[in-house]
Amino acid sequence: MSDKIEWGVVSGTHGVRGELKVTPWVDFLSLYKLVDNIRIDGESYKIASARGHKGAVLLKLEGIDDMDSARLMRGKVLTTPREDIDLGEGHYFYSDLEGFEVYDERLGRVIGRLKRVDSYPAGEMYIVDVDGREAMIPLNDAFDRGVFLDERRIAVETIEGMIDDEN
Repeated sequence: MSDKIEWGVVSGTHGVRGELKVTPWVDFLSLYKLVDNIRIDGESYKIASARGHKGAVLLKLEGIDDMDSARLMRGKVLTTPREDIDLGEGHYFYSDLEGFEVYDERLGRVIGRLKRVDSYPAGEMYIVDVDGREAMIPLNDAFDRGVFLDERRIAVETIEGMIDDEN
């Protein structure tokens, strides 16, 4: 499990009052309410507001009040220490799942370990290390059979041809 959550990267500014345009790497608009502060280069900023705008997040941080201050943040990654966020029982960040065993119910065995979860326009994909090769398994109801946090296991049900070494 990572020691910090990366929210996204500042991709630009918006307006003249210091709003940051953020390319999000998490469900920013749902999660930012769970924290008091966000960090940029180790410095803590209180979140004044956040709103969605054309696939990005427009973020206003206290202390960044003009376009020049906001421009200095371009390219910076926004983070929060992992221990500062409590998602509640049974909820997790995808990064918490890295290294979990991936069990295929169709094959009846562990096929590998989760390397990461990638996001694509059509949805999220489990990227599984299967004997040194990557297998992509869509994270949707057709394939995902559940995450078992206590067992550090993800259950999936693949289709024929999805995993190279089915023999």
